Amino acid sequence: MDWLKKVESNKSIAVWGFGILFGIILPLFSDKFRLIHRVWMVSFFLFLVNMLFSIWLGQYIKRSGLKWWNLLVFPVLYLLVSYVFMPKYTVYFALFYLGVTYLAWSISSQSQPK
Repeated sequence: MDWLKKVESNKSIAVWGFGILFGIILPLFSDKFRLIHRVWMVSFFLFLVNMLFSIWLGQYIKRSGLKWWNLLVFPVLYLLVSYVFMPKYTVYFALFYLGVTYLAWSISSQSQPK
């Protein structure tokens, strides 16, 4: 059973690693990189890329059998970064990401064979 804990911790590390990448590094990069216009930042990075990541994350968490609180990793990391470093209207994307991640998680749990 010790190997089972190692496998679960490796999957949690993946959730944290991708959460840091998409919740901290990508928003900071898109906000601070002056060649990217603000409209592109919001429409491409914050909406499209992070929404697709949220869908993947919810499905990955369910498929991997991780605990439900892993759903909070990415939205909370994004919320902290957006509150401190980005325009204040981007804070609301954290709630959107949480909703999309939860929906992907719950839909993938319904589609699994019992």
